[in-house]
Amino acid sequence: MAVGAWYVTRPPEEKEEEEYPEAVKNWADMVKGRYEGITVNVAAVSHPSTSAFREMTPEFERLTGINVNWVVYEETKYFDKILLIATGGEEVPYDIMFSCAEIAPYFGSEGLFSPVDDLIQDTELTPEWYNWEDLVPAYRAYMTYEDEIYGPPIAGESIFLAYNKDLFEEYGKTPPTTYDELLDLAKFFKEEVPDVAGVSIRAKRDWEAQWSWITFAYGYGGEFIDFDTMEPKFSSPETVASLEYFVELIKYGPVGIESFSFEEAWTNFMLGKSAMLVESTAAAPGIEDPEKSLVAGRVGYAKMPSGPAGPAAGVWGWGLSMPSVSTGEKREAAWSLMVWLTSEFNADKYLEYGGIVSRTSCLEKKEHVYDQGILDTLEVADSPLSHKLIGWYSVPINLEAGAVISAYVAEAEIGAMTPEAACAKMDEEVGEMLQG
Repeated sequence: MAVGAWYVTRPPEEKEEEEYPEAVKNWADMVKGRYEGITVNVAAVSHPSTSAFREMTPEFERLTGINVNWVVYEETKYFDKILLIATGGEEVPYDIMFSCAEIAPYFGSEGLFSPVDDLIQDTELTPEWYNWEDLVPAYRAYMTYEDEIYGPPIAGESIFLAYNKDLFEEYGKTPPTTYDELLDLAKFFKEEVPDVAGVSIRAKRDWEAQWSWITFAYGYGGEFIDFDTMEPKFSSPETVASLEYFVELIKYGPVGIESFSFEEAWTNFMLGKSAMLVESTAAAPGIEDPEKSLVAGRVGYAKMPSGPAGPAAGVWGWGLSMPSVSTGEKREAAWSLMVWLTSEFNADKYLEYGGIVSRTSCLEKKEHVYDQGILDTLEVADSPLSHKLIGWYSVPINLEAGAVISAYVAEAEIGAMTPEAACAKMDEEVGEMLQG
């Protein structure tokens, strides 16, 4: 069993109390009157959004009298925990759980999460300054299953390209607009520039290799599943060709790329060891943090290059969901914490503490060098190929299937299987899951 680290929120530092608008004070007083003394337990992953939320929690506790405990897991162990809960191997001891594009439909379909539509519509618990509609629509969509909402997105992301402007300018290169150009650039920097890899990207067995490959699969015109017949399509010529491309691309990555999770992929680029990073838009704040990144201020951001079939960029991200075992006042107290942490009112504070942009109003301010890149790639994420890609995450078995897919992608990466053979095994094993 995966074990998380328990964190009781530290007391707020002694400082002058912040002044709040009347509407916010009235909401906090109402919450305190109803739920003071209740303890809310949150299961989270180690992530910038978690760090930001933990910074914001003491003020919530001071204002409302609600106590908050954070249980933080490394990402892979969290998915182990999720599967254990889903298969009935463990009860749910949490009032809020980190959710995502795979978990929300899976747990929603199994009745393990409860929809929050009623809480969103409750104008007392969800006041106007929360502004649900301001959350990026594409991000809200991954937290919705069969027209029911399973919580707010907290760290929405698409996939885009970050590139080292110094290196591109020195060698007279421009950002790639196609997969062929991306591959050519990766090869050039790997082979021609000392101590620099061409591209950093996550490629680790578990679920991470699938996360990276799926965008290329759909950009090639391939697909994981036929939604009309519910049959797997991994062995289609287009899908196989996309895996051949992906395996070729990572040859021009850093040594050890086959073991890269998002953390290793981000870090390698931020240390200036790769010319390009094909990654989640969530990486951008860290890239521009001079305390973490050696390339801060020297990076350009572009939408995902187009594949042979056209543009594709998946939408993914974390959200907060309510386990169905949380009911009554406990559920409402937990929702109050979610409102505080994810409201438009506190959005700037969330970003200040290192949170990931999930609101349209924040992106449209264009206060960060990466905001336009995110807006551009969200347009790509609205393409027909992207819609097909995103549909994969609404298939309830995708969480289990993701581990199988990643395992065979990893076999192809190291040359233990050909891409064609790996895709055939995906067809076989995911097909059995779909039939079961």
